[in-house]
Amino acid sequence: MYIRSPVWHYNGGEGRLLKWMKNYYIGNDVKNPTRIRTRITAGKFVPDIYVVTLSDNPGNILEILPAGMLVQRSARATCPLIVGMARGKSGAIQMVQDMIEQVYTETGNFKIKEYLKNR
Repeated sequence: MYIRSPVWHYNGGEGRLLKWMKNYYIGNDVKNPTRIRTRITAGKFVPDIYVVTLSDNPGNILEILPAGMLVQRSARATCPLIVGMARGKSGAIQMVQDMIEQVYTETGNFKIKEYLKNR
């Protein structure tokens, strides 16, 4: 379904670690995910890649952001925990649907934050 990667990266000397979930989700159509993650973490522009993050807003569970937003230093500094990356907005939406389905199937509820943090 999705590949999971346990790598953490440092974002180029700004003293701020872009937070990635240990076993984050990678969409099937993402080619060379390690290189893409390195570029995102370094603040480089990566076209047509979207990241799925836990939401800081208590009214939301997950958020889908274009990776291009993370070129801005302020956006990287406030970015919540990244739980997945996908190619295209439709790929990110499908990933979120699959994550929600997986959580509900395995736990019987929609407590996605708790599920992802305790895996």
